[in-house]
Amino acid sequence: MISKDIDLIKEMLQMQAKLDEAIMKEYGLAEIDKKNLGFAILDEVGELTHELKGDWCWWKKSQAPVDEEKVLGELVDIWHFVLSYQNHFDSGEEELRAEEQMIDYAITYFHEIKVFKTGIIYLLADLTSINSNKLERLIAITEYLGFTIEDVHKAYCDKNKVNYQRLESGY
Repeated sequence: MISKDIDLIKEMLQMQAKLDEAIMKEYGLAEIDKKNLGFAILDEVGELTHELKGDWCWWKKSQAPVDEEKVLGELVDIWHFVLSYQNHFDSGEEELRAEEQMIDYAITYFHEIKVFKTGIIYLLADLTSINSNKLERLIAITEYLGFTIEDVHKAYCDKNKVNYQRLESGY
């Protein structure tokens, strides 16, 4: 993760704020419920782990190989909800930690995943249960899965367009 990545994250936070505003307006919501946001993150984590089954599903010989494009798609869905959490409960980009500290946290979490074989499981679970450092955990998960923030940004922008189309069509 580099300094440029922070700028991409800030841009995604701004895009997510606009999307959330449009969704809230469409559905007459005054706020996004923290509990429901946790459920949304949990659901997307489940979809991501389903796409990763080719890596960990030892009991099923017929398991399809991991499709990196689908993994990135599910990862980006998690990014949408974690960014939403950051905007609504961690003061958005205004409260992002100093670049160096944010990068340090992400590196620490990345090493946690690499050192402990179950680290990825705990970080994925933490996305729903821990109230702080969600973004840094997600950055570490992203990098562990072999994606860059630039990869996420591109896929996020593409999915953001889809989300607006869905909103317009009454999805």
